[in-house]
Order: sequence, then structure tokens, then C-alpha cells
Amino acid sequence: MLRFEVREEGQTPLPPIDAADDAVIGSGASATIRLPAAIAEAAHVQIENGAWKAFAETVVDGVSRGAGQIGPIAETVEFGIGRYRVRVQKSPTGAIAATPQRTESLARELVRAMLGDSGAPELEIERGPRAGSKRRLAPPESSLIVGRGDEAAWVIVDEDLSRAHAEIRRGWDGVRIVDLDSKNGTRVDGVAVGGEGMPLRDGALVELGPVVLRFRDPAEKHLHGGAIPARASLPPPRSSPRAPIVIAAVVAVLAVAGIVWVLAG
Repeated sequence: MLRFEVREEGQTPLPPIDAADDAVIGSGASATIRLPAAIAEAAHVQIENGAWKAFAETVVDGVSRGAGQIGPIAETVEFGIGRYRVRVQKSPTGAIAATPQRTESLARELVRAMLGDSGAPELEIERGPRAGSKRRLAPPESSLIVGRGDEAAWVIVDEDLSRAHAEIRRGWDGVRIVDLDSKNGTRVDGVAVGGEGMPLRDGALVELGPVVLRFRDPAEKHLHGGAIPARASLPPPRSSPRAPIVIAAVVAVLAVAGIVWVLAG
């Protein structure tokens, strides 16, 4: 296996990725190491059988190489593509290959650095108290607890929410949401979220009981060259279990008021 370390010029390198000896560096969906589409070709550099081949202009160990040029993978080799640097070397013994989800997530982090503050993933309240309010997610590794209690980092005052309803975790493997044993459950695009959690993709609708949030990830749009998944439509409001109780209480109060009025007459 090979170890890939990706960084933007002047920035701290992202966590390394271990992958198969045959790999592709580029912006395509099948690339082993994903770079932003605005910077790299779909397949920019291919590594195979201990050698590299450039499919577009690439700087290799400080020397500019054109499309079609090839060379050996030495102990360490560094590819320069735009302002990104990809250092390649043999993986240490016992290393485990990264999942495709992790490689894509790291690519999104590269795009976030390119976009600055506007590249951070965020959640917006689409239905519920303070609709339109937003909360950005801090850089990895971090989490955000949503609920109506003081233990929540994002407090949404709605009686149908649990005090600590759900946790959104932003890590190097992407953004996930986990239900925290809430009384009214958590759903993503209509699918119930269990204790193991569920990944969030750009445009996802998150239902916390009757409260609906929209998850947005600007980096995903740029990573895919502008193509983003279809957004789910806002679900119809759910009937609150308190509604029958409230109606019954109102009827009872009106009945008592009527009796008092008759007796007073």
C-alpha cells in the first residue's frame, strides 16, 4: 500500500490516507485521492506498477512534467497540482486502507480551505422556533448537540424536542447525525436515525420531531463540479401529541365558564 499526504501550500497537511499501490490522483468520482474539480483533471496522475504517469501538467519533485510523461515511484515522491501538494510513500506495516467515504471527506476539507468561511457545512431551521436561524459546524473533530435543554450546544425551544435530542458529528470521515434516545425520534430525508447514526449529505432534511433543519455543504457542490444531489422536499407538519390534550382543556374551561355564567344569572 501507499500513503498519501495532501496539503495546500502554506497550510497544515490533512491526515494521511493509505490506499492500494494502483491509484489515481484527480477530481473524478473514481479517483483515489480527490482534489477540487477547479484545480485538477478527473484523472490527473495515475500510479501503477511502481510508476507514475501524468495526464495533465504536474510538478513532480519540483520539476514540471507534461501530459504523457512517466517516472518511477521512489521512496518518496511529491506531486504539485495547482497549489496542492500530494506526497506519496510506502505505507507503514499494519496500515489499513482508507474507505472511499474518508477520501471524499478529506477532499471536501480541501475545498473548504479554498472557499474560506463560506465553505463550512451548516444547518438551518426550516420549520420550528426561530425559522431561518443557522449554525455552522466547527472543523473536525467536533460535535454539536441539538435539543431544548441547557446541555445542548444549540438550544431550540420546542417542547417536542428532548433536552439533548441529537448530536451532529463532523469528522474526517464526513458529517454524521446520531439520535440521543430522543422521545420523538430523528429522521433524515424521511428515514429514521438509529444509535449508530447516519451520514448527512448536502441538501438533507433533518427532522427532530416537528422541527425541521436543512443541512448544507457548499464544499460538496464544488467538489463535484457544481452537481449536487436532489434536495428533499419539506415534509408535511406532524400532528403534535399534545393537541388533543390542549383541545380537551379548552373545552373544559369553556364548559365551566358557561356553568358559572348560568348560575350567576
